[in-house]
Amino acid sequence: MIDTYMAALGFEKADSVGRFSNGRYIVWDVIPRNVLVDAEGDIFVVDAEIKSL
Repeated sequence: MIDTYMAALGFEKADSVGRFSNGRYIVWDVIPRNVLVDAEGDIFVVDAEIKSL
């Protein structure tokens, strides 16, 4: 679910678990304990780290 969500935002999975990049930004710590899903299935990422490249 997380991989699909991040891909829809234009991010590709990087070399380690929970790490994604879109060539401009790298986002990490996107793991199940940092992702909330509401009753409609909408995903909310909390406590992730973001860095511009």
